Amino acid sequence: MSNPNIIIFGETGTGKSSVVNMLSDSKLAEESSAAKGCTFESKKYTVTIRGQPYNLWDTAGLNEGEGGTVSHRQAIIKLYELLRSLTDGVNLLMFVMRGPRIKEATKQNWRLFKEIICSNRVPAVIVITGLENEEVLDDWWVRNRAEFDRREICPAGQACIVAIKGKLKGDRHLFQYDYDESKKKVESLIRTASLSLAWKVERAEWFRTILRDVREEYGEALKQLVERCEMSEGEAKALAQSLKNIDDQES
Repeated sequence: MSNPNIIIFGETGTGKSSVVNMLSDSKLAEESSAAKGCTFESKKYTVTIRGQPYNLWDTAGLNEGEGGTVSHRQAIIKLYELLRSLTDGVNLLMFVMRGPRIKEATKQNWRLFKEIICSNRVPAVIVITGLENEEVLDDWWVRNRAEFDRREICPAGQACIVAIKGKLKGDRHLFQYDYDESKKKVESLIRTASLSLAWKVERAEWFRTILRDVREEYGEALKQLVERCEMSEGEAKALAQSLKNIDDQES
């Protein structure tokens, strides 16, 4: 039986690799706090949670901008290629974002992968990092939940965490307690939210519909990318063509 696959995605600098390292109790993944991401290709790391091995897939950061290692469209394409390559399917999407603010790109990226590419068939959870200044970590979610509801982002679960230990103070790191509790939170999230039977990401016939819409009229498929994911019509068409090309190569 294959290990469950957990896809970790989100913007650059949100702490995806730090979450991997926290779960593995080691420095498996390269970390970077810079705007330019350090993960280009998707990388698999196997961790064990309460006796169950899981495959964690650390992916290229979204929304790096023109100066980044990977353009936004490249990052989307690479993530789609990963999802399509997992013949044993996907068990959970883990969207990592950084507090204390919610960016508009959060909604776009969440909807694109959960609603469009994974057709709402794979549960998605949110892990919020960068909360070292919060006295009670979970208070952040209490204060901000209405903003997620307003953006129609409804995760299967969430964890407000600290993904770094901080400076060493005597024989203990500054954020050690919150770090240890955060690890337990994310482990529990993975165990409770993951599909017991993985879902295989299907061919992007949906994107072929977009291209047909472009030729004929402003159809429903294209409208979803433009309105739900807040892309321009040009961005939606270019992305659809790129994803169609991936599927054509598999044919």
